[in-house]
Amino acid sequence: IKQVKSKINRTKVNYAITLANSLSKKDPAIISRIWELSGFKTKKEFEDNFHKTFGKPFKEFIKSL
Repeated sequence: IKQVKSKINRTKVNYAITLANSLSKKDPAIISRIWELSGFKTKKEFEDNFHKTFGKPFKEFIKSL
């Protein structure tokens, strides 16, 4: 079950990256809620999974766009 949850969270993180790439970082209202749009229950859960999957925080990822 833990492995399945890990795959699901990785998929959600990948979806968040797809959303972030398709959206303009000039729209901070949407970027700040990307955790919710990608299916995570809390922002902390999203940030933890994003960092675990990509090795850097989401904010750094957005800055690199």
